[in-house]
Amino acid sequence: MAAPSAAVLVVPGFAAQFVAGGGRDIETGRWPEAAALAAGTHVRLLDAGSEEVGLAIADPDNQRLRVLAVPADGFPAIDGALLGWRVERALALRRQLGLTGPAGGNPAGSAGRGAEPWSDAGYRIVHGAGDGLPGFAADVLGRVAVVYAYGDGLRALGKQLAEAIVGFARLDGAVVKLRARGGAGDVPQDVIGTVPERVLARENGLVYEIHPLGGLNAGLFTDMREHRLGLARFASGARVLNLFSYTGALGLACARAGAASVTNVDTSTGVQAWARGNFARAGFTDDARYKFEVGDAIRYLQRAARDKERYDLVVIDPPSMSTARGQPWALGRDYPELIALAASVVPRDGLLWLASNTHELGSLGKLAHKGLRETRRAAAILETGGLPPEYPTVAAQPSDRYLQVCLLRLG
Repeated sequence: MAAPSAAVLVVPGFAAQFVAGGGRDIETGRWPEAAALAAGTHVRLLDAGSEEVGLAIADPDNQRLRVLAVPADGFPAIDGALLGWRVERALALRRQLGLTGPAGGNPAGSAGRGAEPWSDAGYRIVHGAGDGLPGFAADVLGRVAVVYAYGDGLRALGKQLAEAIVGFARLDGAVVKLRARGGAGDVPQDVIGTVPERVLARENGLVYEIHPLGGLNAGLFTDMREHRLGLARFASGARVLNLFSYTGALGLACARAGAASVTNVDTSTGVQAWARGNFARAGFTDDARYKFEVGDAIRYLQRAARDKERYDLVVIDPPSMSTARGQPWALGRDYPELIALAASVVPRDGLLWLASNTHELGSLGKLAHKGLRETRRAAAILETGGLPPEYPTVAAQPSDRYLQVCLLRLG
């Protein structure tokens, strides 16, 4: 596919300095000429001396110009050649990290001499500006990729990106999903190659069912890989409560680590059935030890505290926003109350494992303190964490490092 001819803009000083410093997502709120560009417009950026600053694509949905190339890259246009080069470099990093397989072995005739082994691994292959592809993200999940385009103007380029990922990662197909700001309901998507309704993906020896053609979330959050591994150090022999459990991945990590029991709580009957399948696939089928409760996390904690239930490890990974309770849930406003309630079911020296997935929240440790001071419980921070190495971010855009994890030991 030929790249469209590019518009030309002379960038203001703040934007030129931002790109020179490694920034790739230029905010257009203070730049009327850029803000007026139609979605998907390819733009050649020049400084005041007519020197090239970079090549970008307009993303007015997010008030951004997405800079996909700078002069040092050596590409004359935003096209398939540029995308292929970006994907090849991104895949090299994931190979270095040991994420790409082999995991499942080759079907007969699927690979010739020297070809890469067939893999059913799950990992992030592209992460926005950190991989030189601002406005895009992509996960390899088994034999398919799920590609996210964060604005409608990026959707066509997203299909080219998906084709490159399928080729370089030797996949069967990919689905491109439009991840619009505040989007809900049906998700616009485009399918490249062969993408079944359900596939399996392997991570750290566990196999998860993936629904690539469903909603925005396909069944496994790859940003939590390192934290799922880390939970093993604290879950052995523990009574675990996994709130907002989704498809059960964090609870399953605790079960494999030898937890005495794991109770998964989520508002959706459908995802609880999905989670039960993931547990069963790993051999964890004891209904007395592994439970799947359908309900609201706050109401569950209120009932558990009233009944004097105790959990040695409470895992909380809530959404940033939700209306599942029939009223709006906002992380910054409501998380302290949830933390306080969770503390009421944790005995002395028990653990609270907290996560948040928004950079707007501030320090998760401070938020935990706000909730715990109402309970008069002391807490020691044992560990904090964030995004794994396959989620690179550029130093010029610190807000891209959205994930926070905080582990506390309660007094």
